[in-house]
Amino acid sequence: MERNLLKFIWQNSRLKQVWLLVVIVASMPLYFLTLELPKQIVNGPIQGEGFSAAGAEQPFLRLPLPFAEQVFGREIVLFEGFSFDRLTMLFALGLLFLAAVVANGAFKLYVNTYKGKLGETLLRQLRYTLLDRVLRYRVVRFRNLKGAEAASVIKDEVEPLGEFVGDAFSLPLFLGGQAITGLLFLFLQNFYFGALTIAIVGFQVWIIPRLRRRLIQLGRQRQLQARRLSGQVAETVEMAPDIHVNDISNYTRARHYGLLTTILDIRFELYQRKFAVKYINNLLMQFLSFLFYVLGGYFVITGRLDIGQLVAVIAAYKDLPGPIKGLIDYDQIRLINEARYEQTIDSFRDDGLLPAEIQQMPGEAVPRLRDGFRAERAKLEDETGRVVLENLHAGIAPGERVAIATGGNDAARIAAGAFCAALARLTSPVSGTITLDGKPLDDLPESLTGRRVAYVDAGTFFPSGTIRDNLTMVLKNQPAGFEKKMTPPTPPKGSGGLLHDAPPAETLDWIDLKALGLADRRAFDRHVAAVLDLAGLSRQIQDLGLRGTVDPEHNPAFCDKIVEVRREFRDNAAGFGVAGIVEPFDPERYNAQAAIGENLLFGTARAPGWELDALATNPVLLAILDRHGLRERFLEMGRRIAEARIELFGDLGPDSKIFETVADVSYEEVARLKEMMARLRMGRQAKEQPAPRRSKVGAKALSDREELLRITFNYCEARSRFGVLDAETESDILAARANVREAVSELEGAPVFFHDPDLYNPTATVLDNILLGRVSSSVVDGREKVLAAVQELIARTGLSDGLLDAGLDFEMGNGGRRLSETQRQKLHLARALIKKPDIIVFNEVLGALDAASRQATMRQLLDLPLLEDENWKPGMLAVLLDDELAGRFDRVLVYRNGTLVEEEPDEIAKRTGDDAGEAADKEEADDDAHAE
Repeated sequence: MERNLLKFIWQNSRLKQVWLLVVIVASMPLYFLTLELPKQIVNGPIQGEGFSAAGAEQPFLRLPLPFAEQVFGREIVLFEGFSFDRLTMLFALGLLFLAAVVANGAFKLYVNTYKGKLGETLLRQLRYTLLDRVLRYRVVRFRNLKGAEAASVIKDEVEPLGEFVGDAFSLPLFLGGQAITGLLFLFLQNFYFGALTIAIVGFQVWIIPRLRRRLIQLGRQRQLQARRLSGQVAETVEMAPDIHVNDISNYTRARHYGLLTTILDIRFELYQRKFAVKYINNLLMQFLSFLFYVLGGYFVITGRLDIGQLVAVIAAYKDLPGPIKGLIDYDQIRLINEARYEQTIDSFRDDGLLPAEIQQMPGEAVPRLRDGFRAERAKLEDETGRVVLENLHAGIAPGERVAIATGGNDAARIAAGAFCAALARLTSPVSGTITLDGKPLDDLPESLTGRRVAYVDAGTFFPSGTIRDNLTMVLKNQPAGFEKKMTPPTPPKGSGGLLHDAPPAETLDWIDLKALGLADRRAFDRHVAAVLDLAGLSRQIQDLGLRGTVDPEHNPAFCDKIVEVRREFRDNAAGFGVAGIVEPFDPERYNAQAAIGENLLFGTARAPGWELDALATNPVLLAILDRHGLRERFLEMGRRIAEARIELFGDLGPDSKIFETVADVSYEEVARLKEMMARLRMGRQAKEQPAPRRSKVGAKALSDREELLRITFNYCEARSRFGVLDAETESDILAARANVREAVSELEGAPVFFHDPDLYNPTATVLDNILLGRVSSSVVDGREKVLAAVQELIARTGLSDGLLDAGLDFEMGNGGRRLSETQRQKLHLARALIKKPDIIVFNEVLGALDAASRQATMRQLLDLPLLEDENWKPGMLAVLLDDELAGRFDRVLVYRNGTLVEEEPDEIAKRTGDDAGEAADKEEADDDAHAE
């Protein structure tokens, strides 16, 4: 990319810059007019020059041809103008001055708007170019690249360049034009004023940039340190668990504080020098102002200058410091942005970028592999640069199953991992060749290797998004039906390295069903379900679907079916073995398995003010409680519940295991209850001593009385059994429930969705919609039994696909952290399978699973075809974690003498079985010896 910022800007916006220059030049006469007209107004109509005689008139808008007397020897008038008397001339000149000011302002508005759009357009292209370079880095570059630092450069550091782009050429011309126009006007009024101004301004232009050189260096240092800070903060976030586990939070603080102190020192020196330069600059301009007032006054008093000229001179000088200061500031801004731009280019300089052609979108179907991989005399290194494989001769063909047995040997595992990474193009051989279908692997387009080869390892990072987004991301290679062969983004000649071609829109359909061999969207859904089942994820995603919500407007058929399943579940509870485990919601009965607040609402909240923790401050609900005499009873119940919890758990320490088994009580909760009850015993009012608890993050703190109500609303007698709820109170709660329904129905927006056996509740989970009740807390493993029954019923009624679809919309969180490690590894596997590659490379996959589950999944993967309906038989290369599976492969490679050599699969399996038997015998002998 072009290193000189001004050349870079000119190469990418020359036509627009020229147009800006034309507009600015066209605005200069108007600017001169705004300086000239005040003098004419003061000298003419106001002081009466030329209007001394009664009824005298003067021409308005008279236009003589410039320099006509010098060229033609006489004055030539283009337009005689209009003759006005003194008062009319005052208004005419005033209106002309106003029109000139408005027109001049309109020019500025247009220029500034145009510059802004130009700058933002070029900034977008620059960021896009830098992102393109990141996408073309070789994988080895990413090992030393901090994502936060790259993001900081692209997002923040290049931001000021967008503001500078529009000013790069137009601002010096605009300010210079204004300055020259002002100086010319000063010379026309008085030669000495003009010469004096040029002398002072010239000294400023000479001295100020020299004083600012150190500012450029400091600005560069500040930028580098800020980039380091961004990287450190990102590292801290990523390693937060290690920081807490190893008690290094204080060292981390010290590390951050040291860097912040360095930034402070740089910024403080920067401010000192910046304002010192500003002081000197302002002092010089004020000194010139002093000379103008003193000399101008002297010339007026001595009759060498009239008062109108002095006013015009002072007005012109008043506007002059802005352009002059702007030009001086422009020079500093230019130097700062040039340094920033050079640093950006250096940060993204990489001579080893992948050729743009490798990431080209093909205009035709990507062919299937014929011969597969072949390594000849290949030498491979690990990440440290150490040679781990030499003189490697190996290969794998489509449909062939090859294993690498490591026997748990670290050297063998590292070598096998390096081979797998080389096949996935994550590394390149130091010498020798690796070919795919007879062509060097590094020369092949990513459209071939990315779609026909899959690579799975233990890595499990996923970007934020739903499971569906992350699962199908690998299928988004190019828009469906995009037959035109699209060349990769390449900088046009003379662009300074900047890309201008925009990629296809993100909103297009990027999943090509035809390339997958699928007829329609339903076939694709079946393919997704089959892949998830193969990876062992179907049941877990369905469980996520049960815990999720579904919008009836988007999927009405599924929601209607859930209502039918609800009825069948209730009618056939005995057949599923869950009779009496679920207590259904009945409008005429109190649900003993639900909390008091749930019974009172008899529905789920749609608005924050109606959620369970917020009911204690809900004025509508509190009024209904007062009407039924329930508020004071609830307060008393809250006291009894708090005292019971203090009595049961008050003497336990913070590390007591009991707190782990009780869902709604913690050590901090008990400590807070003790403080609250102590205040209440002393008779303090709630408003004087608010309880240090918030119903939700950001909500106001609850008073002690409100906290007692909150405790009561969340209390369930069947779970806690403190004996605070009697039949009379239950009856009153049922009576209040009817009033709640009446009151809520009159409110705008329906803040509560009431339980209805015939309606789907969009605010409740799918599981709660099926149960429409609460699982009994007195039945051992009651919830597990209910879940099993629900899954059986869903499978029987054909709702598995809908539930799977709901689970696929589960948000995974940053890095996929809302899923477990085993779930992430399974999703990584499913993502490789979903694109139906010709060869799959398994590099020690599913290590987070137990051996039995891992082996069961691998056996299922080794049964060809993988997906029976689609007759898909890919080749496989697997680095085994369990050598017992070696016998199921066509060939087995083992690590010997620094390379991989072939060995009989049955021999590996037999040796592994013998080793396992010897280990078992040795363990049994050790146990016997220990017993003796």
